[in-house]
Amino acid sequence: MAKAGSSKTDHGSPTIWLKPPKRSRDVPALTRERIVQAAIEILDSEGQNGLTIRKLAARLNAGATSLYWHVETRDDVLELALDSVLGEIPLPTEALEWDKELVRFLTDWRQTLLRHPWSTSLFGFRPLLGPNALARSEHLRATLIRTGLSEVEVIHAGYTLSNFMLGSLATQVAWQAGNESATRARVASFLRENAAKYPSLSSQIEGEPDDWDESFSRGLSWIIRSFAAL
Repeated sequence: MAKAGSSKTDHGSPTIWLKPPKRSRDVPALTRERIVQAAIEILDSEGQNGLTIRKLAARLNAGATSLYWHVETRDDVLELALDSVLGEIPLPTEALEWDKELVRFLTDWRQTLLRHPWSTSLFGFRPLLGPNALARSEHLRATLIRTGLSEVEVIHAGYTLSNFMLGSLATQVAWQAGNESATRARVASFLRENAAKYPSLSSQIEGEPDDWDESFSRGLSWIIRSFAAL
């Protein structure tokens, strides 16, 4: 069992979704759902490094030991929190053509994660086997099947879309972690001073896009059009 105040992430530990259910011994008024909601509140306000079992227990007015009847480690809490956030991505309420549905789904996915910037660093640290993650993955795969691509191409297409979205999102979160305008000004100044070494970058400073939504939308449309071309 991890120490109460530990914040270390163990990427090699087994995913919570493959662990056997905990024994039924609930602390009154303390449930896994309440634990996850409190964890998300801490993560949203303080980031991943701000979450500890001790701090989580204090927010719930419970002892750290009480939490261990519901979750074994801090990593379990992070995994549950991520799946809860993925549950905020709306599934379709109306039938759309496959290309329009891809735009809607990927855009909603991105907007959901932007509300929880800490979540971007958790993709890849454990398999996404939570019910919300699997439901969204199933929807993406089913939508791509409608493109008419082969089975192998559908799999690669799914990775292409998710990797593009997560990569662009991670870049945006990193730039916006501080004063974005000040950072851009410093980068522009550096490139101008080193124009001889970076001629292409320095010549395109003024045209560098600062509209993250527009940049994402354009890139996504190019990828989707390539699927249609195939």
